[in-house]
Amino acid sequence: MNQRKSLKELNLLDKFLLDEAMDDPENVKTMLDIILLNTRGKHPELVSPELIELLKYMERSTDEVSGECKSKRIQEMHRRVCQIKASEKTEVKYMQSWEERIMIKQEGIAEGRIEGEKALLKSLIEKKMAKKYSAEQISAMLEVDVSEVENIMKEIQNEKNL
Repeated sequence: MNQRKSLKELNLLDKFLLDEAMDDPENVKTMLDIILLNTRGKHPELVSPELIELLKYMERSTDEVSGECKSKRIQEMHRRVCQIKASEKTEVKYMQSWEERIMIKQEGIAEGRIEGEKALLKSLIEKKMAKKYSAEQISAMLEVDVSEVENIMKEIQNEKNL
């Protein structure tokens, strides 16, 4: 079983911190501005340094990486992410989320209910689909293989088309 990181060790590739950070409309706007303004071209030399900084920051959401960023927008986002990481309320929420996940896995194993886990996963994927996340994004957030996410997404689409 995966070892739980402390809240302060999380980065924006961790589902929990990304969800919390994306609850802040300013963080959403910052990320979308940086990404969408840089996805028009197909040549890496045309990618802005700010996008490269954002991607590095997402991998390691630390003071050090933020300090290396020239982008004031990323530094401001880092300030807000630090507030999330420092919040006792968020720490409790993170611990509960982690414990919930472990309990669900243990119950599924103890009772042999793989179907229950799949139903939960399907429900989570459906919620992420409603927020327009891609299969790759959902896969990273839920730490599930992208092919499994794609299969469940197809299943959900098929059910909606009935």
